[in-house]
Amino acid sequence: MIDHLKRLGVTAVELLPVHAYVQDRILQEKGLANYWGYNTLNFFTPEARYLSSGDQNELRMAVRRLHAAGLEVSLQPHRRGQRARPHPLFPRPGQRQLLPARRR
Repeated sequence: MIDHLKRLGVTAVELLPVHAYVQDRILQEKGLANYWGYNTLNFFTPEARYLSSGDQNELRMAVRRLHAAGLEVSLQPHRRGQRARPHPLFPRPGQRQLLPARRR
């Protein structure tokens, strides 16, 4: 897959919500499911249903392989009610903020 992306000239990959989330009860009662990730449980935990092996390190390793191939990776979170309670890393809907590198 990475080789194919490189042949196409892709330089960056954006992963839409990949964090752990819960299903809406009203959808479950109708036999439906939310596949978008609106009800976040934890922004730092990948959604288990998206992992092929179930190993929580799968996403981390995929991002490392993409970076090793020279591809940028960005995560697109989705937060309900963001306008009322902005997250410090993402001040406004649709606005991304790059963080400075941490000193070691």
